[in-house]
Amino acid sequence: MTRLKPSLVLLLAAGSVTLSGQRVLVYSEFQRVGPDGEVVKADRVDQRREILSPAVARNAYATFRVAVEAPNGSPYTLHIAQNPDDSARVSIYQEEYSKVGDEWIPEKVKPLVQPVNAVLSNGQKVQTYLLDMFVPESTPESRFRIEIQLWSMERWVIYPMEVRVRQILGPGPVFPRGTLPPASARADTAVMEAMRGYACAEPESTEKRALETVQAFIDRNARQDVAIARTRERQEPQDGVIWMLVKAGGWPTLKDFCSGKSAAPQGTEWWLRSRSYLYQGLPIQ
Repeated sequence: MTRLKPSLVLLLAAGSVTLSGQRVLVYSEFQRVGPDGEVVKADRVDQRREILSPAVARNAYATFRVAVEAPNGSPYTLHIAQNPDDSARVSIYQEEYSKVGDEWIPEKVKPLVQPVNAVLSNGQKVQTYLLDMFVPESTPESRFRIEIQLWSMERWVIYPMEVRVRQILGPGPVFPRGTLPPASARADTAVMEAMRGYACAEPESTEKRALETVQAFIDRNARQDVAIARTRERQEPQDGVIWMLVKAGGWPTLKDFCSGKSAAPQGTEWWLRSRSYLYQGLPIQ
């Protein structure tokens, strides 16, 4: 892990870390953020989930969105560190924006090599990245630290996360499949094919997709979570597992979910409630 002088480090356990116009914010994958620093209209919720101590499965992926705010024209460096080292395999992707109506929305992504050196364009408030990690099966049920380290204007800004590794095992490498939703759709729309295939026995595509868009990451993660749901069936009846996932989205019944095409009443981040159940066994209230 990169060693930092204490006098240069700002640590603040909150929804963002700020210093003199430099800021690091972390969001779930279901909160897309435009270059203006605002969550896109389709994904907005009354109160978004703070990402401070996320629970993750072993042999599985976890994806977060990092937004960097820095003065226009001033170079910055971004690096992801972890302690203990090699607790997870971490990759970072820059999000590229597409114009949809009157908004610029993150859509395509490109992989980057750390450390990331960048500068914000004139008129751009933030640049967003996907932090994608794979937690190996060999990682013990424990906690490890991820630090998002921003060097800007001769100062460090650090966003710390305590990652809680749960006992549950994921399926290992999986791939997005089928027709992915457009950028204009709510971010959680990319969960639906995997969820309907599991809960409603609807046909699913077997055509693999590359990890080239934000929607592809969400689809991949949802297929992973559905595989974890199937392992939960060893402890609970299948209809009970399915009901917990449907309830997490706010649908009154399984029939309402399977027969309707309405968005989840619980809002864009409802799948995070499903993960709390799948990874930790926490019942949906």
